[in-house]
Amino acid sequence: MKKITFSIILLLLVSVSAISQRKYDEIITTENNVQDMVQNEITGIVVFKEGGTIKGLDPETKKIVWTLTKEDFGTITGKDILKDPEFGNVFKDKKDLTTVTGSPYVEAYINSKYLIINTDTGKIVYNSSKEAFWVFQSDFIPETNEYLLTLKKDGDMAIALLDMATGELKWTTTVDKAKSLFSFSLKLSNLTNKAKINGNTVYYLLFGNLYSFDKETGKLNWKAEEEYTKFYETQNDKNIVVVNTAGLMSKKEYLNVLSTDDGKSIWKESIKTKQVIYLEDWGTKLMVVHNSGFNFYDLKTGEKIWKKDARGDGLKRVIPIDQDFLYVAENEMMLINKDGEKLWKKFIEISDDKEDPIYYLGKVGEKVMYLTGTYGNMVDYKTGVKLWKRNINFDKNRPVLPAYDEATNSYLVYNDEKLYKFDPSISDKPEPFAKVNIKKEKELNSIELFPWGVVLSGPIEVMGVNMDGTVKYHLTYSQPGETGRRLMKSAAIAGSIGLGIGAVHSAIQASELTMTYRDSNGNLRSTVVKEEDKSKMNQAKNMAGASAVLGLVAEKFNSRFKAMKQNRDFSYVFAKADTGEKILVKVSKVDGVEVDKIIFNNNKPLYEIDPATQNIFYVSDKSIQIFNKK
Repeated sequence: MKKITFSIILLLLVSVSAISQRKYDEIITTENNVQDMVQNEITGIVVFKEGGTIKGLDPETKKIVWTLTKEDFGTITGKDILKDPEFGNVFKDKKDLTTVTGSPYVEAYINSKYLIINTDTGKIVYNSSKEAFWVFQSDFIPETNEYLLTLKKDGDMAIALLDMATGELKWTTTVDKAKSLFSFSLKLSNLTNKAKINGNTVYYLLFGNLYSFDKETGKLNWKAEEEYTKFYETQNDKNIVVVNTAGLMSKKEYLNVLSTDDGKSIWKESIKTKQVIYLEDWGTKLMVVHNSGFNFYDLKTGEKIWKKDARGDGLKRVIPIDQDFLYVAENEMMLINKDGEKLWKKFIEISDDKEDPIYYLGKVGEKVMYLTGTYGNMVDYKTGVKLWKRNINFDKNRPVLPAYDEATNSYLVYNDEKLYKFDPSISDKPEPFAKVNIKKEKELNSIELFPWGVVLSGPIEVMGVNMDGTVKYHLTYSQPGETGRRLMKSAAIAGSIGLGIGAVHSAIQASELTMTYRDSNGNLRSTVVKEEDKSKMNQAKNMAGASAVLGLVAEKFNSRFKAMKQNRDFSYVFAKADTGEKILVKVSKVDGVEVDKIIFNNNKPLYEIDPATQNIFYVSDKSIQIFNKK
């Protein structure tokens, strides 16, 4: 391997002696300790709770623009608690404040009341104190600016549709007897209780029972005969695909198709299979991907369309590419066409262990690139022949981080203190173009591409590497400790907005059961895929086009989003000084210069960094300290 030279680098070990306390620029004082604080990503309003009040703070003017008190939402009473012995369980898992993704709303739980607040105006759009029930769960519907509420009223569970324009309930419908709230948590209910609206119909999965309601009146259309764990609407609006797990610890699942008219099965029997990991609706047929293979099934009859399943034990992923399917079974991959026919002569081994993680798998130009815990290589899309005779061997105990360079249609990949360039045009595996000395390598979690090079970063380390392999800068910090080891929510957004991987088809994660929609020719129509690492702001932006409520704050939202996209040039590092003080350091990714340092005076700091203005809002006992952008 060729020897790689380094330029002189800047290596800084943060010492408290080099840090001076920067005094806040402005301060909001309060009568009581601030108990919670969130920022709404649409309006930018910073909402905080202190004592018996909730207030909204404008991030640009740094002024309180609205205040809500007990006169607005009511006080807690002994009657509230005594009328339901399980009252405490309803609220034990609830945060005081929660911003609602893709909307200007914040949900608040205060004095036993459930509130929905429009952060743009400070108006309480809904207050549960006027109702004789507890709001157990809420689902915001951005397309119509409505909320579907799950309610517990005495011994019954009910749902209600809330019109956000008026703050009034359109209807309330009792669905079943209430289960004991001592037997499950709200976190669990959020995973199992799902609501979807399709035209004039509300489909609701509540503790395993699937219901259909008329959206305008709340009238119950039907209740499914069996219990299910997941459901998906088909694009013909006539059917629902349902999945049921055989038992709590079972790996067997049952898949069936129901009629939307009466909720009854249209198939003679369910498909019994291992874990269902991916679904596609092709109009008249369904592609069902399970743990040991996949096939197409006739939507009306449930009969298999391919004579044989595309087989593969331990199937992890299926990636649709044009009208073909690339899939991984255990540690091998295969490409088949839409008729289930193999396009490659043999399976391609992509790792040396079936448990190795897959960091990237997809099409790059006319090649298929794979990055796993042990190997990296490219394969000719048409023939299945490896582009490089020898794999790049990765250290599976160290992170593999890829960054896509759209200009050259290539990937820069980091592993084991080395940087590689995956170029589809070269005939043999590349040698690393840089060797670096990372102090906390196992904690690295990000690689970002810039015109001059790449930035590698982790919770307490940032390094810039030029394209010629020289290290531009390197900064390391001390671990903040377990009590303060959470990375700031908005800081991560401020440092990553605007990033993308170009026009490369992303892999579908096996852990996310989704329904993808295609026309009868296999052309992709729209995909329902939940991306676990999608930022709050990207979620909001994706929803903006179809959201009725965002029209009310569109101008403010658009201006904030444009500002956020320009703020990818900074990292925020939360670390510990030698004296034990917690510090927040703002680092320029371009040159490694520490732009700002702030010392926190408590062990569990509560703070927000506004990604649009870069102002920092920090809770310090009975105040919110504001540090302007530096």
